[in-house]
Amino acid sequence: MIRTLWFALKVAVLIALAYWLAERPGEVSVTWLGYRIDTSVGILLLALAVLIAIASVAYYIWRSLRRAPKAMGQGMQNSRRKRGYKALTQGMVAVAAGEADEAARHAKRADSLLDEPPLTMLLSAQAAQLNGDEAAAKRYFSAMLENPETRFLGLRGLLTQALREGDQAAALDYVRQAHSMRPRTPWVLNSLFDLSERGGDFASADRALSEAAKFKALPAPEAARKRAVVALERAQDAAREGNSAEALRQAREANKLAPDLVPAAQLLAEQLLAKGQRRKALKVLGKTWTLAPHPDLAALYLSAQAGGGGGKAGISEAEGLTRLKSLGALTAARPDHPESHLALARAALDARLWGEARRHLKRAAGPGKLEDGLEGNDIGETVCRLMARLEERENDDREAAHAWLARAARAPKDPAWTCTACGAVSPAWSARCGACEGFDTLAWQPPPRVAAALLEAAARRSPVLEHQAERDAEAAANGGPVAQIIGRSTGA
Repeated sequence: MIRTLWFALKVAVLIALAYWLAERPGEVSVTWLGYRIDTSVGILLLALAVLIAIASVAYYIWRSLRRAPKAMGQGMQNSRRKRGYKALTQGMVAVAAGEADEAARHAKRADSLLDEPPLTMLLSAQAAQLNGDEAAAKRYFSAMLENPETRFLGLRGLLTQALREGDQAAALDYVRQAHSMRPRTPWVLNSLFDLSERGGDFASADRALSEAAKFKALPAPEAARKRAVVALERAQDAAREGNSAEALRQAREANKLAPDLVPAAQLLAEQLLAKGQRRKALKVLGKTWTLAPHPDLAALYLSAQAGGGGGKAGISEAEGLTRLKSLGALTAARPDHPESHLALARAALDARLWGEARRHLKRAAGPGKLEDGLEGNDIGETVCRLMARLEERENDDREAAHAWLARAARAPKDPAWTCTACGAVSPAWSARCGACEGFDTLAWQPPPRVAAALLEAAARRSPVLEHQAERDAEAAANGGPVAQIIGRSTGA
C-alpha cells in the first residue's frame, strides 16, 4: 500500500512539473544549417528528454554487444563447472555404492570438466581402488604429494593402501610424514600410536598417546589405560632382557596409570619380591584385588607369604590354616566377590575345614544354587570341581564326586582372558588379541556361549549332541581317581 502511494506521488509530481513548464511564457529560436526552428521552452525541454532517452538506449545496446563474447564465455565456463561438479558428485556416490565402472566413468568426466586436481585425483584414485588397480591408485596418491595443497590427502591415501597391503614399515613412514604436517589430527595420532606399538617402538607409541590426550583426540581415561598397557609391554620386554631396574620402573608406571590392570600388578609384585620388598608387593596385590579380583593375584599373594605353598596339594593342616588366614586379609576388601569365596574355599579345603569350604562354595555359586545339588544349570565349572574334591575328601563319596565332575563338563565356563572384540580365548594376557590383533581387548570374563535354545534345537536335530552330556558323565566316571581329574583341570 505504501509503495503504491509513493508511486502515485511521483507520477503526480512529474505531471505537475510538465504542466508548469508548458505554461511558462517565452519562445526559443534555433538556426542550424540554414534552417530555423521556432518553438516554446516546454517543447524544447521535451525534445531534449527524448534525445537523452534515445542516447541511453543506444549506449546500453552497444555495451551489451561489446560484453556479449565475455558473457557467453563465462556462461559456458559456469555450465562446464556445473557439469563437472555433477560428475564429481555422481562419482562419489558410485564409490560409496561400490560401483567401480560407474565411478571410473564419472571420474574421467569430472577430470575433463574441472580444473581442480585435489578433488578429481582423489576420485580417480578411489575409482582405481574399486577396480582393483592398486598401481593406478598409488600413482594418483603419489602425484598428490607434489602439490602442497594435496600432500596431506595423498599421504592418507598411501597410508590406507600400505595398511591394506600389510606394509607396516611404509605405513609408519607415511603417518610420520602426516604427523609432521598436522600433529593434532586425531586419525594421525591414533595411527601413529597403533603402528608404533605394532612395530615395538613403545616410546613413540607412548608419546603419541600423550599428544592424543593433550589435543583431545582421545578421552583422558582411555589414553591413560593405553599408556598403561604400553608401559606393561615395555616392562615385559625389559624383564625378558634381564633389565630388572627398567622392568620395575615400567611396571610401576603401568600400575600407577591403571591400578586395575591385573598383569601389571602381578609383574610389579614379582619385581618387588625379587628385590626383597615383600611388604610393598603385598600392598600392590591387595590394592589391585580391591579393584579386580583375580586368581593369579591370590596365588602370588600366597607365595609371597612366609610358608605359602602356592595352592599345591599335600600341605599340612597348619600350613593350610596359615594360608586361609593370609587370604582372609587379602579378600577382606571384596568379601562378597566370587573370586574371594573361591580362593577361601581352596584354602579351607587345604586346611581340612570342610564346613568352611562348603560355605564359601555356596557363596561363590550364588544364593540357593548349591541347595539344588546337581540340578542347577548355571553353577560354574570351578565350583563343581571343588565340590567334587570336597565330597571325596570329606565324605569319601566317589560317586558324588564323579557326578560333580560330570556336571563340571556341562557347566558354564569360568572367566578367562577373552577378547571383547572377537570372543577368542587366550591362555594368558597379552596386549593384542592373537586372533583379531585388537589392542587391549582381552578381559577377564567368561567366554561367549551359544544360547541354550540354539543348543537344544541342535540336539533335537542331532542324536550325537543329544547324548553328549551322557557321554561326558560316563567318561568322567571311568576316568580314574577324582584327584587326578581335578589336578589336570586346575593345575593343582
